[in-house]
Amino acid sequence: MPWVAIDFETANERPNSACALGVALVEDGRLTDRRSWLIRPPTLDFNPYNVMIHGITEADVASEPNFAAIWPDVQQIIQAYPLVAHNAGFDINVLRRCLDEYSLPHPRVQVFCTRVLARKVWPALESYSLRFVAKHCGISFKHHNAEEDAVACAGVALRCCDDLHAIDLSELANALNILHGN
Repeated sequence: MPWVAIDFETANERPNSACALGVALVEDGRLTDRRSWLIRPPTLDFNPYNVMIHGITEADVASEPNFAAIWPDVQQIIQAYPLVAHNAGFDINVLRRCLDEYSLPHPRVQVFCTRVLARKVWPALESYSLRFVAKHCGISFKHHNAEEDAVACAGVALRCCDDLHAIDLSELANALNILHGN
């Protein structure tokens, strides 16, 4: 079954302030598509700390579409596929708050967290941040670039499946006795 890894970057501490989104589509056990969008948040209130992390500024997104404008394209890619994110609670919360901001319905999807998967598959890692887990998997990427993070997350999930000989995320979650979120 296909699935999509996602990653958001936010302008500030408010979860509806997405300023970038990256997605990575996995089909038949391999990455088949990747995309990213810069997003104009509801307000151009950028926290300097967030800018330091991801490098996206007000000027970068001032003329970009808002979340509602990109949602049809995003929705077409994610469809009803399971979603995967590293520290999924953050990214799924951002998705939900952005949908709420524009009164858009929430899709019903399964959610898997590669941070949780990695803890179960490799219990002795020094850290479970995406940077450390990706390094363990031999994945190099530009951290805090939404598309690169989504692709790295997809790679981590694929490696988890490979290491446990699971054909997909549901089988992996079952093997690890992990419940997926909705």
